[in-house]
Order: sequence, then structure tokens, then C-alpha cells
Amino acid sequence: MLNTAYTKGHNKDKAIADLATIAFFFLLRVGEYTRPRSNATNATRTRQFKVCDVGFFKDGKQLTRYTASLTELCTADQCTLKISNQKNGRMGETITHECAAHHLHCPVKATARRIHHIIHNGGTDNSLISDFCTEDGEWRNITPSNMRTGLRHCVTALNLHENGIDPDLIGVHSLRAGGAMALKLQGVADTIIKKQGRWTSMTFLQYIHNQIAHLSKGLSTKMNTNLTFQNIANVERRRSQSPTP
Repeated sequence: MLNTAYTKGHNKDKAIADLATIAFFFLLRVGEYTRPRSNATNATRTRQFKVCDVGFFKDGKQLTRYTASLTELCTADQCTLKISNQKNGRMGETITHECAAHHLHCPVKATARRIHHIIHNGGTDNSLISDFCTEDGEWRNITPSNMRTGLRHCVTALNLHENGIDPDLIGVHSLRAGGAMALKLQGVADTIIKKQGRWTSMTFLQYIHNQIAHLSKGLSTKMNTNLTFQNIANVERRRSQSPTP
């Protein structure tokens, strides 16, 4: 998505690609980074991330969003998102990611491009991070439908159906679920995944799909390993049946 958007895409395509990257790495819910439904004022407590919720740091010092160039923002070694309110009612939390050096798919660089685009085109601290300015100078906003369409298009373009991935089953929640799965496959502890995704319980485990063959790699070999052990439960039973002195 990033390769296509920044090769021949429009501002809308770039916004979708960067938001997808941000959502994947920060394990975001779609309601946290896209325009809310017009009738959702009282339907959810989630508040969308705004420009003022984003911070960049380099060498321990904060970069100023409004004066830093895109090049300077992209050299930041850390990016933070301040949560004002989310679905489960938790407020005031800060989530962060370090720069993925030498990688195109970097949460810091993607966030830097979003913030710089908004500010450079006249946006304010209250602008949503999903806002974008068209080539004609009109402000628009990325919706959940835009994200879903972009993701499904990429699945088709990359021929991922050959790997058993059905484009029709891909949705906006796939980014949050996919991020959790990526962490799990790299051996990250469940407690860290839970913290990164702001889960209050172990419900994130529902995203760890059994159909991913990597999870069962080597298990058959381990299960074929002969182990010598003693049944201590049997010993305890014999002791309980012995006469009392």
C-alpha cells in the first residue's frame, strides 16, 4: 500500500497507506483514527486522535510539530500518541513506538508524514490525523470504508489469495488483529502485547489464529520427545492410605 501510494498515488491514497501503517504498529481500533459516524456521538466513548495528541522525540528532546520539517520529523527516534478516551473508558494513557530504522514500514515515519501533511496544508491542533487535503485544496477525511477498500485492494494486488487469504474476509479490524499476531509470532510476551493494545484482559488471544502454521512449527518434534517422569500423585495417594502412627 505504501509502495503504491508514494509511487503514483494521490493524497488520499497516501493518507490511507500511512494510517494503515500507524494502525498496524500501534494496534489501533478503527474508531481511533478515522472519521466517526455522524450518528455516533453518544454511541461510543472513543475519541479520534488529533494532531495535538501526537508527539515526536529525538535524542530525548521533543520536536516541535509546527516548525520541524518533514525530514526532521522523519528522523525522530520515537513517536507517541496520547489517548484522551477510548472504547473501554481508559483515559490519559500514552502509547509509543521507536523508529524502525532502514524500514519503509515505520510507525514514526508514517505518523510524521500524516502530521506534516496536515500542518503544512493549514491544519490545526484540533485536526484529526485522518484529515487530508486533496490536490484541489479541499479538506476530506478518511473513513472506515476507505480503509477497508484499500486493504482489500492490496490483498488482491499482492495475490495473497494464493496463501489462503480471502479479500472478502479482510476488514479494518485486520490491522489491529494482524499487529497482535505479528508480535506473537516474534515471541513477544502476552503481557507486552496486552499492554501495547490496551486490552484490560486476555481477550486479544482471540486474534491469535490457529490456522497460522508458524504457531505449530516444531510442536510435533517436541511432542515426540520421550520424557522420564515420576507420578508424584501416586506417591501421595499411597501415603494417605498408610496407617496413622
